[in-house]
Amino acid sequence: MLPFTAVMPMDVAQQAFVQARVEERLKSGSDISAAETELNPMLRYDLIWRGGQNHFVAIYNPRFIHTTSWDRTLPDPNLINPETLNLTDPNKTPLSALHNGGFGYEVVRPRWRLSLYQFLAYGPISTTALLVQAPWNGTDLPPDPNPIIPAVIGARFNLLFVQTQLFVPVKLTPRTALIPGFTYNAFGGADRTSRGVIALTQGPGVSLALEHAASRSDRFVTRVGAGRITTSFQDDREGVVILRTEATQSWRHYYSNNLSSEVMGGASVGGDEINGFTMFTVGHAALLWDSWGQPRIPPGAAPYGVFGGRGHRLQLGAVAKVQPWIDLFSGDLEQRGVLSLAANYTVDRVTLRGGLSHARVFGTPRSVAQYQIVLADGGIQYRITPTLSADVGLRAGYQDFNNAVRFNELTQLTAYGGVTWAPYPARF
Repeated sequence: MLPFTAVMPMDVAQQAFVQARVEERLKSGSDISAAETELNPMLRYDLIWRGGQNHFVAIYNPRFIHTTSWDRTLPDPNLINPETLNLTDPNKTPLSALHNGGFGYEVVRPRWRLSLYQFLAYGPISTTALLVQAPWNGTDLPPDPNPIIPAVIGARFNLLFVQTQLFVPVKLTPRTALIPGFTYNAFGGADRTSRGVIALTQGPGVSLALEHAASRSDRFVTRVGAGRITTSFQDDREGVVILRTEATQSWRHYYSNNLSSEVMGGASVGGDEINGFTMFTVGHAALLWDSWGQPRIPPGAAPYGVFGGRGHRLQLGAVAKVQPWIDLFSGDLEQRGVLSLAANYTVDRVTLRGGLSHARVFGTPRSVAQYQIVLADGGIQYRITPTLSADVGLRAGYQDFNNAVRFNELTQLTAYGGVTWAPYPARF
């Protein structure tokens, strides 16, 4: 929820950065229609010392959203008990103020690096504004489609998001790094009423990765990990504790400076003491193209910042993956397949963006839940000045969910337009 990197000019001891974005969204859906105005300011402070080897960054990035809803359609009372629904008028409290922030601490030494990040978000938000699909940044794999939270369950709720990341890469040789890691995640309703809209899933995880550059064109990563997940539902009802282990092997190959592929395969064993444990398949195949070239980061090194190029820029990404996921609606661990395609094309000041993704649950005999989503997004951005840009776009989604308790099939069409102001950082 806080996409930012720890990379900045190393000749600056302190730096402050401010950014503001205003976005207007008009949504028309089979469950509800809404008009949203969002102000998304960002304040950031960076401190670097010890000759650029230590870096602390703090960020505050709240979301202030005014939502007006109409044409809300409630489910059939013969299928879903109305007592389990939040029937509050969604326009009674139209303003949401979701507080969102975090900090990061990086230490770089000749043989090792410490990376610690903590993120936190809390506050009221509408179901129509919760999971807004971010555009593909052109460097990582194209993103999975975010679920559409149905407004028939509850139009507004309090969200809690906590994420801790700790990684300590150790360079064993110039081409090999060992990376132990710890994570903790919590996401969902912050109180008993809100968990009737979206369950709260939380738990820790540990991992150990071995990254090896076999050649300039080949990178291998072997990874093992384990995690524990708990799910809390409405009225203090607790789901079973899910345990999960995972082992994967990936291979990234650079065919040229512009084209690369990544193949990953492995297995995950997950489940609980009541329903038993199931082996899930984990894997993906991806292809990435960037006409400006793709950086080849040494094993264990920090991600590079944005690098420049000349002329028009074309970025293409495609990925097909299979993996287990925690169903936000049922709380079950299920096998899911994902297919995502994305493209960015920049000509001078204009950037065209497009994406198409599909995900569905399959082969889950221990769970009766069925789920699928199709999401398409297209937009255009125009850089008015080096610090001011405007963009418009259209997003369409279809989602079908059924777990024998909740039934929801919906379509959603979103038109959006926004202005982003990002002045140059102040140095002092």
